[in-house]
Amino acid sequence: MATVALDSNETRSPMKIRINRRGWAVLIGIPVFVLTVAAAFFFSMFASDAHASSEVPEGVETVDVTVIPGDTLWSLASEYAEGYDVTSAVSHISEMNSLDSTQIHVGDSLSIPVLAG
Repeated sequence: MATVALDSNETRSPMKIRINRRGWAVLIGIPVFVLTVAAAFFFSMFASDAHASSEVPEGVETVDVTVIPGDTLWSLASEYAEGYDVTSAVSHISEMNSLDSTQIHVGDSLSIPVLAG
């Protein structure tokens, strides 16, 4: 069996760490980089002028219509968008009411832009 003897003077001395240039670059560079990216992110969040809105833009007059039996997007668009392209009016109504398709159901409430020619 082997025994190991430890010198009591060596175990008490603190360990010295020597850092070269690359070590200093990593030690200082990474935190500075992370803080710079975080600052840019937070600045861009609060300095942005873009704001989402679920409201109808001002200047567009709308009518709230409850769908009755026999109504279609095409018939509603042709009724309220006199003088305009009905296909464009259907796409506007779909976009305004967040419709995934052109199917509407009896009892649905739709906001329809009034486009008078």
